[in-house]
Amino acid sequence: MIVTEEDHDVRLRHCLLLSSDPRLKVGPLEDKLLLDVDNAGKDVRYLTSSPKGPEVQSLVKEQDVDEGEERITSRAKIAWLVAALLLAVGSYQLNNTMIAPANPLIIKELGSDTATVGLAQTLFLIVGAISAIIVTRVSDWTGRRRALIFSLASLVVGNLIVATAPNIGFYLAGRTLSGLCGAVFAFAFLILHDVLELKTFSRALAVIAAVKAGLGGGEAVLSGIIVDHLGYRAVFWTMLAFTIVALVVCRFAVPEKVTSKPQRIDWTGSILIAGGLTGISLALSQGGKWGWLSAPTLLVLLGGVVLLVAFPFAERRATSPLMRPSELRSRNAWPLLSANVLILAGAFGATGFVLPLLAQNAGAGFGMTATESALLYVMPVSLVGFAFAPIAGSVAPRIGWRNILLGGLAVTIVAMIVLAAASESPMLAFLMTLVLGAFYTGMVLTALDGLGVLLASKDEPGALTGFNTAAFGIGASLGVAITGGVITSSQLNGAPTHGGYALALWICAGLVVAGSLFSLLIPKRGVGIVDEQVPAGEAGQRVA
Repeated sequence: MIVTEEDHDVRLRHCLLLSSDPRLKVGPLEDKLLLDVDNAGKDVRYLTSSPKGPEVQSLVKEQDVDEGEERITSRAKIAWLVAALLLAVGSYQLNNTMIAPANPLIIKELGSDTATVGLAQTLFLIVGAISAIIVTRVSDWTGRRRALIFSLASLVVGNLIVATAPNIGFYLAGRTLSGLCGAVFAFAFLILHDVLELKTFSRALAVIAAVKAGLGGGEAVLSGIIVDHLGYRAVFWTMLAFTIVALVVCRFAVPEKVTSKPQRIDWTGSILIAGGLTGISLALSQGGKWGWLSAPTLLVLLGGVVLLVAFPFAERRATSPLMRPSELRSRNAWPLLSANVLILAGAFGATGFVLPLLAQNAGAGFGMTATESALLYVMPVSLVGFAFAPIAGSVAPRIGWRNILLGGLAVTIVAMIVLAAASESPMLAFLMTLVLGAFYTGMVLTALDGLGVLLASKDEPGALTGFNTAAFGIGASLGVAITGGVITSSQLNGAPTHGGYALALWICAGLVVAGSLFSLLIPKRGVGIVDEQVPAGEAGQRVA
């Protein structure tokens, strides 16, 4: 349909008349040309420009979208919802924290090495990151609960494959499939934000976010005991049973939420970002084994970089992009995402991968059992964080999540440096895990989650929240990949050296420092302060 300049004014006045109807949700109209109004005002079509030419899009009626239930204020209902979401995110997180004590036995029984087992964890985390980006965005129109159930079902099947894996190939396949559950944190945060008031949301989010370092630390100890007495396979059977319980509870306790009209999946963007992240992670995790300058490492790394570079260009042409380029370029997004990736790469790489391996290595480390390692170096990070996170959630409505993030990072950096400098001291390592539990897990992780929800676009909340959740997985997978490669490349006669562990810890500290610099660029407004005065019409706008 061709619209002449003469009749545009008439159609525009018609559109403005209809847009005053409260039943219509009218999005931004910059650079758009009205085409027509069809079906008695049910479909307002307009022309919008794009690099591949004019495209016809439609305004969406609010009545076509389920805006969800009213805010939940009953303490009993809030507790029931939070408990269900805790089970969901706990199912995914168990696959992070219960694995570390089992890694040495997995390497031995499946005839593998540190780099390959590290690759399994990398694939789990990177698929989780990809899932968080794509599935969270799709859940905007398919429903949060439906997407959550799908994710938990994928985790059940993945754990079943790993528990029965006859070789390292099946183990890798099962861990990769399990990673499809990576969007559960994003679902939990979005659901809480949809149904709770801001003050209550901050407290509830803090409890959920604390699970990112484990369920209080007890599961790491349990894993160590299981590994020592029943073997590593029993760990995966335990996680499978837990996930089945979570799936059933969430089916009945979590309300459904749809926030937008059905859209096309951005397959091009999905393939580009999935391939790019996988290529870079594979090169980093296997570089020490293949050779950092070998042809396979360089080819896979270059391929991943090329795909990621192509991603924003593809998003400009997409009708329904995973994230609008304008939002991705805004200060609401890129500083937060960059900080997230770097901080998680450093902190998780140190506490979730390097330190447990160092503690259990008899020759180059502390020579502890899996149980002892879990009690001293895995459990404190989670348990202390679980206690401090609600405190951060209570303070956030008064000072905002940004200030909590910066304060937590200042102490986290000091603890990471001490951990690397005193890597030969079991006692100092234990003390630093206590500090990291309080300030990294309890404050930094919680603040990053809160900012990912509060700075998201109101029209497409799943976009930034999904990318932010993915940043956790991307950062953690990069941390495991980098440190695993460093430890492997520093081996002497096929055995890890203390120098390799120490170097890995120093690299982790450097990554946290780099992430902290990006965090300084995060906007100061819209960060969870309850009494913050936002001018009319400014709420939900992006900071350029």
